[in-house]
Amino acid sequence: MNVRGVSRERSKNPFEIFDKLTHLSVPPTVPFVRVGRLVKIKIESVISVLAISMVLFHLAVASPFILAPNMFVRGWHLLFALVIGFLVYRSTDPKQRKFVDGALIVLSIIGVGYMIYFHADIIVRPPWTQVASPIEIFVALATIFVVLELTRRCLGMAITGLCLVFIFYGYIGPYLRHVDFLRPLAHKGLGINEFVDQMYFSFEGIFGVALGVSTDFIFLFVVFGALLQVIGGGDFFVNVTRSATGATRGGPAKMAVAASALMGTMSGSSVANVATTGAITIPMMKKLGYPKAFAGAVEAVASTGGQITPPIMGAAAFLMAAILGIGYQEVITAAAIPAFLFFVSLFVAVHWEALKHGLKPLERTEKGATWREFKAGWTFLIPLVVIMTFLILGYTPSLCAFYGVVATLATPLLRRSTMVSAKVLARGLELGARAAVPVAIACASAGIIVGIVQISGLGFRFSSLVIAFADGNLYMALVLAMVAAFIFGMGMPTTPAYIIQATLVAPALVELGAQPLAAHLFVFYYAVLGQITPPVAVAAFAAAPIAGTSSTAVGWRAFALGIPAYVIPFLFVANPELLGQGDFADLFLVLTRSVIAIVCLSIMLTGWLGGRSLNWPARAILLGAAVLLVTPTLILNLCAVVGIVAIWAAQKYVLSPSGVGGNH
Repeated sequence: MNVRGVSRERSKNPFEIFDKLTHLSVPPTVPFVRVGRLVKIKIESVISVLAISMVLFHLAVASPFILAPNMFVRGWHLLFALVIGFLVYRSTDPKQRKFVDGALIVLSIIGVGYMIYFHADIIVRPPWTQVASPIEIFVALATIFVVLELTRRCLGMAITGLCLVFIFYGYIGPYLRHVDFLRPLAHKGLGINEFVDQMYFSFEGIFGVALGVSTDFIFLFVVFGALLQVIGGGDFFVNVTRSATGATRGGPAKMAVAASALMGTMSGSSVANVATTGAITIPMMKKLGYPKAFAGAVEAVASTGGQITPPIMGAAAFLMAAILGIGYQEVITAAAIPAFLFFVSLFVAVHWEALKHGLKPLERTEKGATWREFKAGWTFLIPLVVIMTFLILGYTPSLCAFYGVVATLATPLLRRSTMVSAKVLARGLELGARAAVPVAIACASAGIIVGIVQISGLGFRFSSLVIAFADGNLYMALVLAMVAAFIFGMGMPTTPAYIIQATLVAPALVELGAQPLAAHLFVFYYAVLGQITPPVAVAAFAAAPIAGTSSTAVGWRAFALGIPAYVIPFLFVANPELLGQGDFADLFLVLTRSVIAIVCLSIMLTGWLGGRSLNWPARAILLGAAVLLVTPTLILNLCAVVGIVAIWAAQKYVLSPSGVGGNH
């Protein structure tokens, strides 16, 4: 495929790519149609100028040449996001749109502009010791209001409602002592001065760690992913994985797994992965003979796995490093083996499903030649190599992202076949800024929740409740944490879901003996897996229309397909060696046991082995073997291996082959 041709054609409709990069399909051009063509063009031009200005500002402050105060940079980051957001996600009432959106933009400029202008004084302001002036109360409440309103528009009512619940909790805390079952959550309450100081005039509210991570790390990595997609990098990854996996059974499904892992390094969004790779892989899987629900489920699970794949791992990985106070390199190193186990389980599932249905490889003309596809676009690997090199050398993620964006801008110029115009590059920068707006707003609104949790002491109280319910047992606490993660993360983007769980749940796991990094990776994994967990499985919702079936069918099939992935967090909490801790011999033994256990679970769920269907007793034995392999006891491990070999021999040689696929 001519990469240059694809890039030029895609650049004609940048909003299509924007819809794929954001987790909500809200066409930015639709609200402008009724305003008139001239106004539409003007507003689009304003958005373009603001978006590119936002990128240039972040490139400047991330470069090694400029050093700016954190509060100043975070203020500009939020102000850009608010103004662009209100221009893109417009009011639904066309009659009042101009006035309402204009008023909200003015309110944003006043509220956040005050922070930017007085940032030097605010940084040294003593917390909770000053009586806020009327103007300070006004700008603080105005900022909170516009953040919540834009959160409602671009992220929905789930996280907005949760923010309002936490704010309400901050004020009614003293009254909870009068209700027996709520008494453990009671606190002294908040006054307006404490609330304003915490939310606006400190690093523990809206302008806290979450927004700081969005400012310093996430924004440029999102721009990097959007830019690489626009210049043809996404097509290169899809073409290479199709040609590499197409010759094997179930090639399109394996292509979906590999391509989604690669796309995850760029977008960090499961829905964006489904939209980009799923448009190609799902129809190919259906054509090959996979059931519709299974085809959609494979793409949904694989795209979700892209969020846990180093080096970028979505926005939450940067937050994890900041919260734990460790290097980002340490986070991605620890996440490498669990991500490997995740995709091993998925590869096994799609391979055995292909055997079960007797599916054939792709035709040679469909899969293409791997070396030819690689030669056509190998330069698209350069930006990823640049980022990985600087990460390994110990540079900060923000500086790595800076060099990554610069390398991406230069990559199309290296070969005639990949050349694109300056207009295409500008559109890539614009799309990156647009895609980063919901992330910035999610981080700002999550800062409200974190601020209330900290000032009310809810984090300590919630951890105490988890420990009490678990009766001091770590594994019971892990189960409770998993359930809490699904409840808090239902329908939410990964970033705010992780922030809430890292604040409320992870401290309890650490107190019960889990290593801090393992505890945070645990809640991070379940924040990610919430994307394929019914009833609100947003990745399945995105895959269902492409597959041509119901979201319920895709959601439950994705959940069943991803069951081995739900076990992986328990594995690495119980075996820290899987996070790269301990010596090589221990790692080898634990990894071997874990791989065999994951493979057993995948085969058990697929229900096919040795050329015939597995009966329920055989499935039960494989499930028991997987459980025994999780334990470090040698005798139990040997019993598990004996059981696995016995089932395989019985399926392969003793029982007569039957079923769709025949004897393979």
